[in-house]
Amino acid sequence: TPELPRAYFKDEYGLNADLYHHEGHYIAYLNGITMGGGYGVSAHGSHLIATEATQFAMPEVKIGFFPDVGAVYHLARLPDEMGTYLALTGNTIGPADLLFTGLAEAFIPLDDFARLKDALANGGHPDEVLASMDRPCEGESLLAANIDVIARCFAHDSAEAIVDALETQGSDFAKGAAVDIKARSPLSVKIALAHIRAAAKEDFDTIIARDLRMALKFLENADFAEGVRAAVLDKDRNPKWQHATLSAVLPENVGLYFKPSTD
Repeated sequence: TPELPRAYFKDEYGLNADLYHHEGHYIAYLNGITMGGGYGVSAHGSHLIATEATQFAMPEVKIGFFPDVGAVYHLARLPDEMGTYLALTGNTIGPADLLFTGLAEAFIPLDDFARLKDALANGGHPDEVLASMDRPCEGESLLAANIDVIARCFAHDSAEAIVDALETQGSDFAKGAAVDIKARSPLSVKIALAHIRAAAKEDFDTIIARDLRMALKFLENADFAEGVRAAVLDKDRNPKWQHATLSAVLPENVGLYFKPSTD
């Protein structure tokens, strides 16, 4: 029934808001897959820690949804359009990239997890404990290596212009990002871009309230059902989106998701 998802999203985003406003220390150890809702219960903490196994993404555009859980509050505040890249491609990044973005502040391998818990349990201040246990993260950051391309190409305010800029730039990274965006739900990509651009000037409560309105609207979106079918149910990874291209998505199609609630 519509009431069940409505209650679910209301509870989930309410928890996200509670975590954002929590005044004590909240330490998130991002070991393994940290995506979507998993990021939502981590993102708004006071300290985020990456491990060698961290795999971060806000992959919602892949399933015809949008980056929710208050994530765009943080993504919109990343330098050099890194948040726009993550929101529009839905691509997964590892610990080196996550640390480069600043979304995680320390790298503490899994072997040190027990020691980390002990130090915190024994009253160590999180700032001091994390500083003392932070380790260099091995591995190259793909985002760091391509930051000029990301900053330039993802600065545009239309998804078509972003894809054109990437294709014109012509590097393997840029061409790959363009291919990725064109494989996502065109409607979701355009909504994600509008959402992150608006979020840059908004407070958290405004953003999470819009997340709820948009999530409920997405329940009526054929792309969301199709994306879940292709990724989760049939697993054919071959969604048939309702718009064939980005240019087929009209401003009014996007605008529907930004209307104030009539509830």
